[in-house]
Amino acid sequence: TRSLQSQVGSVFYERMLPVFQGFDTIFEFQISEQSRICKTYFEKVYSKLHHMSCAVHGGDGFAFVAHGDDNGSRSLGSDGQELGYGGIRNSLAVEFDMWANVESEGSDDLFYDHVSIHSASLDSNSAKSSTTLGTSKPVEMGDGKLHRARIQYLPYVEKRYLDTMTANENLIRYVKDNGEGRRLGTLSVFVDDLLTPLISIPLNLSVLLDLPHTMAY
Repeated sequence: TRSLQSQVGSVFYERMLPVFQGFDTIFEFQISEQSRICKTYFEKVYSKLHHMSCAVHGGDGFAFVAHGDDNGSRSLGSDGQELGYGGIRNSLAVEFDMWANVESEGSDDLFYDHVSIHSASLDSNSAKSSTTLGTSKPVEMGDGKLHRARIQYLPYVEKRYLDTMTANENLIRYVKDNGEGRRLGTLSVFVDDLLTPLISIPLNLSVLLDLPHTMAY
């Protein structure tokens, strides 16, 4: 998308891929054409200009999505804080959010760059706190520098990642086995450090999503 307001886009693999037995992907990203925001501060007593503070940052962000939505590879969600995944049904989204959309009515957005994991199971996904699985983790990403990300799903509980694991009440229903070959797994997100996860959650994708033949876009 261009560096303009209300832009949204998506790209998916044309063919569905198997996900329940695990996957591991690494990609690079860089937020360019950043926004420059200046705030003017006045002296309290005489209301005279005191100083101006400017910051350069990128927004809004993007998401890595695995889904079984009926729109297939043409799926595209809402813009702004929804980051292109809000509205995609039967989906899991790893959100890389670099802008605070606090001016939106009813916004649950945070004031800092962060990674979070979202799903409404078979319903329409969204960036609201009610769809957050685990706890969001802060990490600087909208600074214009080149960053590397890794997203990994293991079909078992990885004990080495226990120190980075997080959970909340939204996650509870998806933390269970689902028969032979569909055991509780581990979803992990890495940013820049590709060996130690920034965030991990216990999760069974076969419970969270309804995917024919275990295949997702």
